[in-house]
Amino acid sequence: MSTPTSTSAGSKPNWEIAQRAIAVAMKAYGIKNDEVSEWTGMSVRTIQAVVKKAKDRGYNPEISKIVLNHHVKDAPRSGRPPISLVIKQSIAKKVQRDRYGREKTCEQIALELNISTMTVWRTLRCAGFKKTKPTYKPGLTVEMKAARLRFCKEHEHWTLEEWKAVIWSDETSVLLGHRRGGYRIWRRSDERYLKSTIRTRWKGFSEFMFWGCFSYNFKGPCHIWQAETVQERKDSEVVVDALNQELEPIMKEQWELQSGMSRLGLRNKPGKTPEWRWTQKNGKLSRNSKGGIDWYRYYKYIVLDKLIPFAQECSKTRSNILVQEDNAPSHAHAFIGRTYNLYQIARLLWPGNSADLNMIEPCWYWMKRETTKKGAPTSRAEAARVWRAQWAKLDQARIQRWIERIVAHIKKVIELEGGNEYKEGRDHLTSRAPALPAAERGL
Repeated sequence: MSTPTSTSAGSKPNWEIAQRAIAVAMKAYGIKNDEVSEWTGMSVRTIQAVVKKAKDRGYNPEISKIVLNHHVKDAPRSGRPPISLVIKQSIAKKVQRDRYGREKTCEQIALELNISTMTVWRTLRCAGFKKTKPTYKPGLTVEMKAARLRFCKEHEHWTLEEWKAVIWSDETSVLLGHRRGGYRIWRRSDERYLKSTIRTRWKGFSEFMFWGCFSYNFKGPCHIWQAETVQERKDSEVVVDALNQELEPIMKEQWELQSGMSRLGLRNKPGKTPEWRWTQKNGKLSRNSKGGIDWYRYYKYIVLDKLIPFAQECSKTRSNILVQEDNAPSHAHAFIGRTYNLYQIARLLWPGNSADLNMIEPCWYWMKRETTKKGAPTSRAEAARVWRAQWAKLDQARIQRWIERIVAHIKKVIELEGGNEYKEGRDHLTSRAPALPAAERGL
């Protein structure tokens, strides 16, 4: 017994033209409905309807028993005509044109093309588009791109083994009770890293700053920045004065060596002879910031208290340890560099606004996700407790997988001439850390 070729819930069976033709022909030769039904699989009611429709279309068995296609084919369906290929292409071009096209609604596109909103939605879905959140990447100036490209070319041939000697460190902002919302854009699954689908983000307000560091083999200490008290500010002035007393003779000697030849050349010329003055220009330390994280607080609470001891500990198992830092004023201050030199620890200065080249950045995404799983903390004390606890839970295998990304990232940045329009990850690396347990893991 034959069956319909396709059916859908709640709709009539769609019988093949050949089945209908057989039913009409059998009835023309006087065969009973029960036998026709047994041969074709059609119900008696369906057979009668098919024969009636054939006769309505001109079939007359008394003249000719031959059944033609037009006697039994489907009748034209009512409704909106199929959308043309030109319209489909126009819809796709509307959303792919630029960043503003990506944000357009179906209603806006429908008005521009004089078609229905549902037609736009169906066409985009059939072409593989989905309205999804835009990809966010840090904004880059021309200078930033040049610095990124220069950094990557300098380290293009570093192997993963060399990157294992780097201590990665950075701060991240923590917002209390904050849930990021957003709008959605049209894109295909392979268009995630096009410029028109990426939205840049910039550093902004935070409730407190969280600092941490780690290397390939060890997880380092963390620190939550507290607001500086009045007493701490007064104590820092005493410390800075003592540092300046030690530093002045050293800087004066350097100044005399550097300016000796120029002073000799000016002896016989009119004007004042250059004289030593202990100023910021010549290296005198001072604190100009009104709070926040300046060179002194970074030196006292991070460099001396945490980074240098951690680097010394790492040096016991691996030579040539490097401390990675960005070029933030507090990190790039001359006195910070002098302190590292004093302890014979080398630094790896990192290009600014390059989260993809700092392998501790994926950690902040993970930490923020994990610390807000059960709702964002609503008090500073609660947030600090949750963040410290989550840092303690961070396992070394996960850290290693983050660090293994750097080799592939370096290649992509060079390929994009300093840009960051690519998917971050370690897809192209062959050396991988053990996987985490399952419980943790168009047109």
